[in-house]
Amino acid sequence: GVEVHEYWCGGGGRLVLLVLLSVAVLVKSLDVMTNVVYFSVYARSGSDSRVLLQTTRVAEIVSSGTFLGMLLLLSMGWGVTRSRLLRREEKTFWGMFVLYLVFGTLHSLCETPSLCQGYLLSFYIIKFLVTFAIIVAVNTNVERLRQGQAVDMSNPSAPTELYLKLKVFSNVRRVFLVCLVLPIVLMLVDLTVLSWDQQWVGVLLQEMLYITAYAVLAHTFHEHWVLAPPLVDTSEEDE
Repeated sequence: GVEVHEYWCGGGGRLVLLVLLSVAVLVKSLDVMTNVVYFSVYARSGSDSRVLLQTTRVAEIVSSGTFLGMLLLLSMGWGVTRSRLLRREEKTFWGMFVLYLVFGTLHSLCETPSLCQGYLLSFYIIKFLVTFAIIVAVNTNVERLRQGQAVDMSNPSAPTELYLKLKVFSNVRRVFLVCLVLPIVLMLVDLTVLSWDQQWVGVLLQEMLYITAYAVLAHTFHEHWVLAPPLVDTSEEDE
């Protein structure tokens, strides 16, 4: 009903942003817990538990998929410039999200080399498509905002609203690029600098990276939450 829509979109779509960030942080917390358990058992027993190792890999896939899914929804403007997505956008999002999780999980649990290569290739293709979609969507929304297409410029609060929305997209883009590049650097450090008994350091640095990313997004969402006016749903549903 109208009341539910107003509650969901009130305060500039703040509930949408809160739900997106909360789900991503919750999944990331579970991922961190699996790593803590794995390295604790590894440190006590000195043996590598295959079950725990596969669990940590699957948890990492789910966590990274949720993180990319959150960035993709934000880059498409959900909760920032509009209160809902078109049906074809929802189908595209869920399709990529499910395929990302399926192929990532299959590769994590795979034990047949020939199949593992196929799963890994499929996973990287899906990840590339998600990455490309985020870049295109966020740049498109930034350009639309700069042209004044997503904000009612006759409204006295238009400059503040425009600034807040641009800041959300700009920070989403920065967080995405940093989280895209730095894990590669950390992987090189892990392979060339850290010894086998220092592997936890690489995991710690990567978790600190994501904690920083979530903190930046949370601060940005808080500003948008407090200052942005409620969203006005102007999108048309497609068949």
